Amino acid sequence: MLACFAATSCKVIQAQQINPVADDRVDFGSVSNVETAPLAPLVEDESKKSPGWELAAFVSAAYDSNIFLNAAAEVADQVYRIGTIIAYKKGDPLETEGAFIDVAYKPTAILFKERGTDNRIDHQALWLAGWRGKVTTLSYKGGFQKLGDATADTGEQANRTVLENEVRAAWAAREKLTFELAAGASQTAYDSVSFFDSSNTFGEIAIRYAYSPKTQVGLAYQVSRFDVDGASPQNVQQLTGNMSWQPREKIQISLQAGAENRKTDNGSQINPVFEGRIDWGPREGTKLYLTAYQKQQASAFLLGQNYKALGMTAGISQRVGRQWTVLLEGGRETTTYTRVSGEGPSGREDQIWFVRPALEYKITDDIKVALFYRVSKNSSNDPLFGYDQNLAGIEFNYQF
Repeated sequence: MLACFAATSCKVIQAQQINPVADDRVDFGSVSNVETAPLAPLVEDESKKSPGWELAAFVSAAYDSNIFLNAAAEVADQVYRIGTIIAYKKGDPLETEGAFIDVAYKPTAILFKERGTDNRIDHQALWLAGWRGKVTTLSYKGGFQKLGDATADTGEQANRTVLENEVRAAWAAREKLTFELAAGASQTAYDSVSFFDSSNTFGEIAIRYAYSPKTQVGLAYQVSRFDVDGASPQNVQQLTGNMSWQPREKIQISLQAGAENRKTDNGSQINPVFEGRIDWGPREGTKLYLTAYQKQQASAFLLGQNYKALGMTAGISQRVGRQWTVLLEGGRETTTYTRVSGEGPSGREDQIWFVRPALEYKITDDIKVALFYRVSKNSSNDPLFGYDQNLAGIEFNYQF
């Protein structure tokens, strides 16, 4: 539900992260993740979203065979979700001059049939505000989340608060050439002392060039400092090139790729980083997407260790008649852990895959119901973190 004045600067917040349709997990700030890949074909073109207020509600009931994502303590339960989405938009950061604002808030009550003590309310809030002039644009973007779901990294439910903020200034030196400066900070704080909090601050300079109305390229240099409680800081320099290309009306390609130099206690490492996505609508009623990514993150469970996530996801949605839509998506991710601070063993590796079919029925333009099933498996070389999970349920959505 949020737009950005530069497509390549939208890494922090993704519109589909606040879409509830047949989605059981939330991974904040990730363009794609094998555990939480969004139902991208269902996401509407945000440029067509009309200004003003938007209100939606959803209710879902699902059977989850492994609510903790843990093979050693596999617990099944009926999970009910009740939530709403409240959004407001005014102005356009891409087309018109003047002030703009785009905000969204999604509270969700998660209720368990057998484990009532685990009931909670998750919160998501995303915002974008700023001003666009003839040659300059200023924006402030951020997000807040209060979550309690289980993650593959921790192998159990992890109550945590995630906060991200970014300030960005853009100057159009020429008709097709834009310079940008940005600074931001993020932090993840866990309620339990068993997990390790982390924070990141960064500064960035970038240049964007509009080669044509359908092709934009850019180059960005970022310096950041990453801190994890109990471990030494990590200093990172990253250089990436990016491209946004629309070769045809119904094909969109975005790519960001480069390398980072990460300095830690255990030396300096040069790691490739990339994010890529292709969206394709070959005909009316059919949408496909494909993503690939590689990134470095710190473990919240294993002190002094980072993990490299390398994965891809793909999905297709096909409208059948006027009211039915069939969806299928899947993905695979390899996560490799290495020690970057302190002493001790490392080498954990997770091989995660998932497949998720869904069937959606549009009762009216504002009312939809979806049946979904999701099977996933983590073949970890550490038996404490491998798991199997089956999730099946139904969700009702109403757009006011």
